[in-house]
Amino acid sequence: MSVAEQDAGVLTWRVRIMFAVGQIPEGVQSTSFGFFLLFFYNQVLGLSGFLASVAIVIALLVDAISDPVIGSWSDGFRHRWGRRHPFMYAGAVPFALCFYLLFAPPAGLSETEVFVWLVVFSVLTRTTQSVYSIPHTSLTAELSTDYQERTQLSSLRSVLQSVGMLMVFLIGLQIFFEATPEYPNGQLNPAAYPNFAIVFGLIIFIGVMLTAYGTHSHIPHLPQAGPTAARFSFRNVVQEASLAFGLRSFRSVVSTAVLFGMTMGMVSALSIYLGTLYFQFSLALIGLSFPASVLGMFLGAGLATPLGELFQEKKTLLMGGLAWYALWNTMPIMLSLAGLAPEPGNALLFYLVMVCNAICSMGIGVLTVMIGSMIADITDQHEANYGNRSEGIYFAASSFASKAIGGFGVVISGLVIDLAGIQRSATIETVDPESLTTLALAMGPGVMIMIGSTIIAASFYDLSREKHRLIRAEIADANAAS
Repeated sequence: MSVAEQDAGVLTWRVRIMFAVGQIPEGVQSTSFGFFLLFFYNQVLGLSGFLASVAIVIALLVDAISDPVIGSWSDGFRHRWGRRHPFMYAGAVPFALCFYLLFAPPAGLSETEVFVWLVVFSVLTRTTQSVYSIPHTSLTAELSTDYQERTQLSSLRSVLQSVGMLMVFLIGLQIFFEATPEYPNGQLNPAAYPNFAIVFGLIIFIGVMLTAYGTHSHIPHLPQAGPTAARFSFRNVVQEASLAFGLRSFRSVVSTAVLFGMTMGMVSALSIYLGTLYFQFSLALIGLSFPASVLGMFLGAGLATPLGELFQEKKTLLMGGLAWYALWNTMPIMLSLAGLAPEPGNALLFYLVMVCNAICSMGIGVLTVMIGSMIADITDQHEANYGNRSEGIYFAASSFASKAIGGFGVVISGLVIDLAGIQRSATIETVDPESLTTLALAMGPGVMIMIGSTIIAASFYDLSREKHRLIRAEIADANAAS
């Protein structure tokens, strides 16, 4: 067994917490993209849902190239600070700055110029995020080789991501987007977005620096790029990605993560439309309901580790979390479509939605933890099969999948908005009732269909606890022989 394996098996709580703090910036980014980005560019700046979708598709195409490049580059990077930390430090300022500029376009831009601004800075924000986040999440597999410890690390990451999300909802909705005489719906106030962005850009910077510095002392215990490691090249990126997708479990996890990210992205982007127009809640009430959802996610992530002890197979928890999410997330909408829910605007309806959102979010917390832990285990399967460590290329796929929340999901949302015919600055008085029915069908039965497809993708995962134990034993034997 290598020194890294000996020392990385048991971690101190300081290292665990400082590693998990690094998920706060990703919670801020994903929530801002999923909840505010489409609304800002569509309802405030007047960009059509179609053009917003095209911009996000362009950013996703860039991600599909840049994420594996960054992952492969960091896998073979040689530096006295190891493979991952130089990237984490380097990404701090650009990530924060590009995030700010995305939400602070110059005034007076034409629709074409708004579209170009969205394309450029969504690409730059997501690419600079990858420079930081792919090396950071790769540490999930490198800090420990223990099956259960990885679940705990992934659980802590999810808990701290929930903290980042909660900060966006509490600070964003309650402080920056509060109602004014000019803007009763504070989210329609264009002046609020730059202030929002500069505060959360600063939080992103602090979070990145804290996790990089807080795990810096553990660098000597992490796997390093050996003298025989191949030099970075695009050819190697393609070869490594091909090897990764040759593993059935990896194909299953990536498909599951992308499909769920699409669903989550659609739900996040359309939730403001659903809450204000379909359920007829005030923005203040919506500001209370979303923190309840984040707290549910927080609880689910915290329960993932003890549930992992109870249910031995991670696939069981992953599929269970998906089903749990689908059931509770769509319940208020399905009841409303069936005429069994309280009338729109009724306080009882608000409490029903808030409670169901909080309960369904527990499933998100569990399945998010499982995906991160499963990918860490797959990196061991890669080492056993191919004889080298390539965490970066695997967590690049995880990064791309997580961006589907603010990518594919926003694309679908933009199409739903255009299909439903929801006009700019729509209100309860001006929106067409048929548009609301289309919105509800997408958020109810549509979500059920998407999650059903996701569960099917998850069922193909075949790396069991016993199989992983045998893989670790095989790696240990190979290391001893060499």
